[in-house]
Amino acid sequence: MKSAEKMPTAKNIPDLSGNIEGLKRHSFMCVFVPEPSLSPDDRRTRAWLLHTVASASRHYTRARELVELQDNADQSRDGGAIFHILDVSEQIEDCVTATYRACMAIRRLDSWQEARKFSSNYKKSIEELRSIRNQFDHMHSQVTAAEIGGGPISIVFGDEGKSIKFRKLSMDTVSLHALIDGAYRVVASQYPAFNVDSKKEAGGPIKLTMTASVTVTDADGNTREIG
Repeated sequence: MKSAEKMPTAKNIPDLSGNIEGLKRHSFMCVFVPEPSLSPDDRRTRAWLLHTVASASRHYTRARELVELQDNADQSRDGGAIFHILDVSEQIEDCVTATYRACMAIRRLDSWQEARKFSSNYKKSIEELRSIRNQFDHMHSQVTAAEIGGGPISIVFGDEGKSIKFRKLSMDTVSLHALIDGAYRVVASQYPAFNVDSKKEAGGPIKLTMTASVTVTDADGNTREIG
């Protein structure tokens, strides 16, 4: 008899280390800095890719957080059983979708050196992701035609979190992690003033503060600063 699938555990799902939230804040400040070397199309491409990679990163991180919450759940302390794990699939599915979109866009950016390296280095993982995404994207036609078949009907963590699975397809979680990290480095390369290896920052809304000062010169030529 086939043994039951074990629950995923956070220790098998590597955390992302890229400072994607810091890069988003940096990109916001770039709006106020002239970049004559970039065309309007280049700016739009860069912004769209950053948005997509950030979305993939946030969904991956949230999926891992939910698994960690499940790891630490305590029925006595929590006053009952809490199933954080039931919300994980939604996050993985959105992560897969966003990561796939980013990978397909990067493969088309032949003029970017980092994009060419990414496409070459992660060719196998991109194809594994493509298979899962395409199968998932056409699941509606299989359901309506009563051709569901075997395997999970949503994208889930398998092998205690060491892989992601959908139907009979799977890929290592570390491969998905590497794709997101690699895509982050591609988009970060388009912001030369940003340190791609900077410390990871927490997410949240961007806050902009402004200060001003006024220098006053009197009739005798004396100056003083106000503010």
